[in-house]
Amino acid sequence: MNIKDILSPAKIKERLITYRRVIAVSRKPDKEEFISSIKITGLGILLIGVVGFIIYLIYNLIVP
Repeated sequence: MNIKDILSPAKIKERLITYRRVIAVSRKPDKEEFISSIKITGLGILLIGVVGFIIYLIYNLIVP
């Protein structure tokens, strides 16, 4: 796939139609859904941080 195929008018129009469809079906989350998303995201960030810290500690214990 080259750049001319990506920037062709037909492809751009197709992409714009897809974007419009996505915006049409999207909606603003209510407060409960938003708080739930924040909790899940925060838990994921915390979990990744803990795993990274454990790897860091193990590395420092093995390779002083």
